[in-house]
Amino acid sequence: MKKIIGLILFINSSAVISEENSHDVTKTSPTQAPPAENLLEDRLIKRRIAEADQLSLIPYRENYLVYSYLINGVNQQPIDDAFPNEEHSFRDYELQFQLSFMVPLWTDILDAPVSLYGAYTNRSFWQFFDPEDSRPFRETNHEPELWVSWYYDFKWGDLNAPMIWFGFRHQSNGQYVSMSRGWNRWYVKAFADYQRLSFSLIHWDRLQGGAPEDRQYDYEKFIGNGEIELDYAFNKSDLGLKYAYSLAGTEFGSVTAEFSHPISPTIAFYVRYFNGYGESLIDVEYKSETISMGIKLNEW
Repeated sequence: MKKIIGLILFINSSAVISEENSHDVTKTSPTQAPPAENLLEDRLIKRRIAEADQLSLIPYRENYLVYSYLINGVNQQPIDDAFPNEEHSFRDYELQFQLSFMVPLWTDILDAPVSLYGAYTNRSFWQFFDPEDSRPFRETNHEPELWVSWYYDFKWGDLNAPMIWFGFRHQSNGQYVSMSRGWNRWYVKAFADYQRLSFSLIHWDRLQGGAPEDRQYDYEKFIGNGEIELDYAFNKSDLGLKYAYSLAGTEFGSVTAEFSHPISPTIAFYVRYFNGYGESLIDVEYKSETISMGIKLNEW
């Protein structure tokens, strides 16, 4: 979450920056910029160079490569149901990676503090340590996204609430028949921060329709109706907590805890713990517990 807030703050405020000042900003290294009092303002300073050009690809969610251990094992049921005459035995450890980018499509629409963005996120679950079966991809999820950001910049002391999003997400795994999973949803997402702590709340509503094989799954019940995300930055490290809440009860949804610390200018050590439903779409109704460790790209 914190990675993209500075981006929106800069893009929506860029209309008031003079050409001369913009030129000065692009000559300033993000690492040389003085730290801001608020986490979002600090992200803003560090992103100015990359955000100067519209239609440039910018990191959106985490971009990472991790070794993952599935504590309660892999969900074998979907592939066993799809291919009952074949023997399958996925391993409880694998590589997982995520690639996620966003692009500003139309900023300051009609000179208003409103902008349009697009994004794409690919998350893959790779049985890399299974050479006997040609190291198959157990699951790959695709998530294109489109949203409008309204920048209103509410401040109350150290509390900063800069913007709200109205968007659309499609998520699917590109499989056929019994292996197919996919859903569409509208969402509203609000952001805030207090000094080095950032916060976001997203609530979504599933759009009805889609393939018959997808409609049989209750995505909102298991994955949740929204998500609360907290992120705290300290000593160059980041500590994050996500809670996907389900209105069907606290036994559904999921909890994700993340920690990262830079080990080079471009790479950070990354640890993630997940417990709940929907870590991947194939596991929408399967409760999994996973611990992962690896690297991710630094924000800037």
